[in-house]
Amino acid sequence: AADERTGAAPVVVLGYDVWRTRFASDPAVVGRSVQLGDAYAAVVGVMPDGFAFPVAHEMWTPLRTDVPDRAPRAGPGVTVFGRLAPGVSLDRAQAELTTLGRRAATEFPDTHEHLRPQVGRYAKQFYEPKGAGLAIFLSIYVFALMLLVLVCANVALLMFARAATRESEIIVRNALGASRGRIVAQLFAEALVLGGVAAAVGLGAAHLALRRWGLDFLEGNLGRMPFWYDPRLSASAVLYALGLTALGAVIAGVVPARKVTRGLGSRLRQGTAGGGGLRFGGVWTAVIVTQVAVTVAFPAVVFVEQRELVRIRSFGAGFPSQEYLGVRLDMDAAVATGAGAEAAEAAEAAEAAEAARRARLGMAVEALRQRLAAEPGVRGITFVDRLPRTGHPEYQMELDDPSAVPGQAGRATPPAVQDALREVSTASIDPSYFDVLGAPILAGRGFHSGDLAPDARAVIVDQGFVDQVLLGRNPIGRRVRPVAAPARDGSSAGAPEPWFEIVGVVKELGMGAATQRGRAAGLYRPTAPERAGRVYMVVHAKGDPLALAPRVRAIATAVEPTLRLSEVQGLDEVTSAILWIVGMWLRVTVVLTAIALLLSLAGIYAVLSFTVARRTREIGVRVALGASRRRVVTAIFRRPLTQVGLGVVAGAALIAAGAAAAPAYIPDQGLELSEVGLSLRQVALLVAYAALMLGVCLLACVVPTRRALRVEPTEALRME
Repeated sequence: AADERTGAAPVVVLGYDVWRTRFASDPAVVGRSVQLGDAYAAVVGVMPDGFAFPVAHEMWTPLRTDVPDRAPRAGPGVTVFGRLAPGVSLDRAQAELTTLGRRAATEFPDTHEHLRPQVGRYAKQFYEPKGAGLAIFLSIYVFALMLLVLVCANVALLMFARAATRESEIIVRNALGASRGRIVAQLFAEALVLGGVAAAVGLGAAHLALRRWGLDFLEGNLGRMPFWYDPRLSASAVLYALGLTALGAVIAGVVPARKVTRGLGSRLRQGTAGGGGLRFGGVWTAVIVTQVAVTVAFPAVVFVEQRELVRIRSFGAGFPSQEYLGVRLDMDAAVATGAGAEAAEAAEAAEAAEAARRARLGMAVEALRQRLAAEPGVRGITFVDRLPRTGHPEYQMELDDPSAVPGQAGRATPPAVQDALREVSTASIDPSYFDVLGAPILAGRGFHSGDLAPDARAVIVDQGFVDQVLLGRNPIGRRVRPVAAPARDGSSAGAPEPWFEIVGVVKELGMGAATQRGRAAGLYRPTAPERAGRVYMVVHAKGDPLALAPRVRAIATAVEPTLRLSEVQGLDEVTSAILWIVGMWLRVTVVLTAIALLLSLAGIYAVLSFTVARRTREIGVRVALGASRRRVVTAIFRRPLTQVGLGVVAGAALIAAGAAAAPAYIPDQGLELSEVGLSLRQVALLVAYAALMLGVCLLACVVPTRRALRVEPTEALRME
């Protein structure tokens, strides 16, 4: 408790991984002094392996008791959590907290009048999919469901065909005294053994994949995972797989078995008379159509993902990014203490500490620039608040009256221009930014030191802004300003932003994120590093930029020990993380699609082979009576080929429905919806794709067709 008091010596507790990796598991680490930002703290303990509360944390410092004395929103963020008493429900806890909230609102109306405390589950607050995240999860579930439907349909068809080919055996066994229940139990046991082997293989593959790639894959998609998350297979997952296996054995074993064993006595008489036999009914027809439809839809997912991967890879920065090194620079503020301080004084102290931090950061950045400029391997240095090809802040921009622009008097702003004034990507840059990147000014002028004055209002736009916002009109001299967003309560947003004058045009330099679809409209504002929200240093190297990274770190430490360097990477590697994620999804999808195609072709082949096998005697009789082979094949395969055709049409409709349901996720990808639906080119692509998939499905018909054409009447009449 003494460590929490104001004025106590700073202390820290280390996490196990930090102690093991940064301090080589030194047993004498307790008592050592370590640097935390611009201060030093004594190590007083090391937590055991696996502890990272509250989420994925690695070090802990005491929460000072002077935090309540800070002004509102002037101190550090504080999260309150608790543990429910035994037997207490969330509803009861919420009722108690509501009472406490009302009491606080009465006692402190200035700060608590509109606050309503809520009780929630601990883990839910850290990641609850919403919006785009929820759409991603749902798409994953839909993909998995499609694969599951395909596998189940295929296995059911294969099991039914297998059971049907054993019809004679089953009829004979029944005639010799075997009960229907015993025959069904045998077929169920066979399906259960087959499913058990498959489940063991699947669980083993899942265990291996999760062990090798699971955590990396999840953290690449979702960020660092909470400490309580275990990517290994759990007992509940194994039980779920076993339960699903048993259910699958019932569906794939019992259902076909019951159909095969229905009416064995009458079928024995039909078989003796030379006719009858099992046939695929309406339910199995629906299964076949569904299977083919899902098979047709699967490769379309691969196509979309491949186009997305190519699009991200081809998204250029507008300059040779492989020659540049990007580094994020930051500095911690000194912690101002003082128990009992008034709220106003605390707010002033916090503001002064932030101003001091920015001033120190500005001086450190300038000193670092001068030292690095003297290095023989450096061609140039500049600063920006967002690296090219990463997400940039976007604002709605409005243009001034066209009559205020020379040469535009009396001309009204076209409605198309007003409609285009949506989101504009912005970046705050050092005046040397374009020179270091080697980007020439296409029109007007570049930034100079005078544009850094507080009252200066010069901005530069890129060619995307000119083409999309101004529709190719001359931008020099025009004024723009951000449209102030309304407050959360719906009230007015307050005073409008000041006008900025466009003084130059530059080519497009990766203002949009790599995942952003469509062309970005960019706007640049000049700023000094100490005024930017975040600071990235861009270094133009003469050789390999990553080889310069150790020297940059050494110089930064010599210039200012409290200067923090992070996100050290070549500018050509900015999209590496998203490319890895998309590439992983693509590889997974390709493997699953290949499995889906093989399963579907195997199912279609089994169905057609079953059809030929069941109608061999009929084929022989019809050929013996003079029917042509073409007519026989047409009669035999009319129904299965109709089923395949319906499945292809349904799959194409499924693709079109997916494009219509999620147009925001598939623009410019060959399935983009126009204002009146699918364009003629997209319809042609869809028809061609459907024809291709129909041809692929018909490949499974070749062997059964050849088998039917080789049937000799005499052999067919002697069968069974």
